[in-house]
Amino acid sequence: MRFLVLLAFATLASAQNESFEDLANRAQSLLDTRPSEAATLLQEALKLRPDWAEGWMYCGAALYQSDRFAEATDAFRKGIALAPGKGTAWAFLGLAEAELDNADQAIADIRKGEELGITANPQFESAARVKAAQLLVRSSSFDEGMAQLAPLAKRGEDSPAVQETMGLCSLAVPQSLPELTPERRAVVDLAGKAAWNLVSQRPGEAAEAYRELLAKYDAEPGVHYAYGLYLMETDLGAALVEFKKEVEKNPKHWPAMIVMGSTETRQGDAEAAIQALRQGLKLMPVKYRWIGHAELGRAELTAGSVDPAITELESALRQAAGNPQVHFFLAQAYRRAGRKADAQRETAEFEKLKIQQDPLGVPGLLGSTLK
Repeated sequence: MRFLVLLAFATLASAQNESFEDLANRAQSLLDTRPSEAATLLQEALKLRPDWAEGWMYCGAALYQSDRFAEATDAFRKGIALAPGKGTAWAFLGLAEAELDNADQAIADIRKGEELGITANPQFESAARVKAAQLLVRSSSFDEGMAQLAPLAKRGEDSPAVQETMGLCSLAVPQSLPELTPERRAVVDLAGKAAWNLVSQRPGEAAEAYRELLAKYDAEPGVHYAYGLYLMETDLGAALVEFKKEVEKNPKHWPAMIVMGSTETRQGDAEAAIQALRQGLKLMPVKYRWIGHAELGRAELTAGSVDPAITELESALRQAAGNPQVHFFLAQAYRRAGRKADAQRETAEFEKLKIQQDPLGVPGLLGSTLK
């Protein structure tokens, strides 16, 4: 990360105090090569001007480079308190928190940085997004991990870190790359190449890579799941076949089970969907069970079981009140039950959240992030 520091923040502000100016200038000259010394100088400068927001951010960056992550987070937080609109500072704070194994907070702060803007520095944005994706993968949030990487692939960023992490997402592998055997790493590499080609809109190369993945690694966990996600845009029936193959070969692959149930609902086979989703709910991590409950609610509604649908969707809402699609389907269920006021309330909440989050999106809960 050292080469990113000078790129990450704006030029140091001029100072009124000559001693302060000397400390600041000396620190700036050392940031890239001797960050520990730079941090010491910045700390001295900040004693003279504790309201210097960019100084705290520079200090955080220098401490981060020196592997002093707890001190770095403290410095970034002080800078952010003075200048909360700096997206780079929020994202850098997240990177430091990740090194302290504070994954949830790290992801939240990197996302805050993305919201405020870190695109002016593509190298820094890439580092932040890859780290966030890796953290999301470890927590089994594979779709969100892929969503972190998609902007990088779309602009042509094809570094090994981007492609390999996309491979973990597409196979639904909740591990880091160093934990994998060389044989498993080869599967992840090819899956990442296929996913990257798809997201970066190279359909010919993507099709070839997915065919190679299936031909070489038919029995490997996640391969049929990844191929099914690839097929969802063009052939829902063929995608469902792949999800079923994944579950047959790997009965504990809960992402395949959930998306299989979702696909069966879309194809009108509610009973099969309900069976798959109930099984998937038993296996998936607690923090993501709202997705299973929501999809099960949709399946129950498709089967005409309105009361069970409401129960499942209300359960999903308790965990994911900010998800507009859950409100959308719960409104449908209330309407079917004749609960007009409840349906109107949920529809209004759906419309409000949809405008805030994705005004052009189509209602739906599951689907490939590769679209």
